[in-house]
Amino acid sequence: MDVRLRLREEHLDPRLPLLGFHDDDLFDLLTRIPAIGADPAAVARLNELAAALVAHLDDPGAELYTDDDADHPLGAGLLPMLAMIATADDVVQRLREREIPDELGWRSLSDLGQQVWVHRQTFGEFGLHTHRWLRIAWAGRLFWLGRLQYELAALDGGGWEASIHIPQTGSLTPAAVDESLALAEEFFARHFPDRLPVRYRCTSWLLDPELGAGLPGSNIASFAERFALTEQGTSPGDADAIFFTYRRRGTTDPAALPQRTSLERLVADRLAAGQHWQVRTGILSAHG
Repeated sequence: MDVRLRLREEHLDPRLPLLGFHDDDLFDLLTRIPAIGADPAAVARLNELAAALVAHLDDPGAELYTDDDADHPLGAGLLPMLAMIATADDVVQRLREREIPDELGWRSLSDLGQQVWVHRQTFGEFGLHTHRWLRIAWAGRLFWLGRLQYELAALDGGGWEASIHIPQTGSLTPAAVDESLALAEEFFARHFPDRLPVRYRCTSWLLDPELGAGLPGSNIASFAERFALTEQGTSPGDADAIFFTYRRRGTTDPAALPQRTSLERLVADRLAAGQHWQVRTGILSAHG
C-alpha cells in the first residue's frame, strides 16, 4: 500500500467529515500532509503502520506503535493518525462482511476525530495522544450506537462481553441510555450472533458511589445505578476525574480547578478535602 495515494485531497475530502474531524482540526491536518509526504522516513513508517493495521484487523491486542510514533514535530501522534485515516476504508470493508451498514461503520470510526478534538481540548493544540485506545476501533471491535460506545471483547472463560464507553457528546439522559442499550441488543444479535455479549461491563470513575451520592437524581447517578458493582477493576480515579471533567492531564491543584457546574464543584471539593475518587467496575446483564 502506498499511503500517499490515500492521503490525496480527492480521497480525503469525502472521508474526513465521516471520521469526525472538527473544522479547526481539519485545517491543521490538511496543512501538515504535504510535509509528511515529502519526508521519505515518515512515508516509510506510515506504510509500515498502515500495513500493520490492515494485517491486525480483529486483533485489538496487537501492539503496533512504538513510543516514537507518539511524537512528531508537526503534531503528537500524527503518523498513527494518518495511518488510521489511510486504512479506514479497509475497516469499513471488513465490517461489511458482517453486513454492518457503512453509515454505522463510519460512525464508529468517527471516534478518531473525537479523540483529536479531545487532544486539542486537553493540550490546546492539534494532535492525538490516544492512538493506542483507537486500536479497538481499527480492529473492528468498537461500535458507536446512539449515546454510548460498545467494545466487543472475549471473556477469559469463553464467551463475549461488551464494554461500555461514554464519549463526551451530550447529556447522559436515561432515555438516551435506554435507546443505546436497545440498539446494542439489536446490533449484536444481527451482526455478531457468534459473539453475542452475555453482559455489559463499564469501568469508569462515574461508577464511584461517592459521585452518585454527591449528585442524587442526576443523569450520572441514574446511569451508575444500572450496574452491579464488583470488587474487581477498582483503582485510583483522581486522574480520570480530573481528565474527564476538566480535560487536564498531570498534577493539578484542586483550588485551581474551575467550579462552574455541580459536577466540577463536587470533584474539586472532594480533592481539596484530601479525599479521592475511584474507578469502579459494574456489570449489567444483556438480553433484558
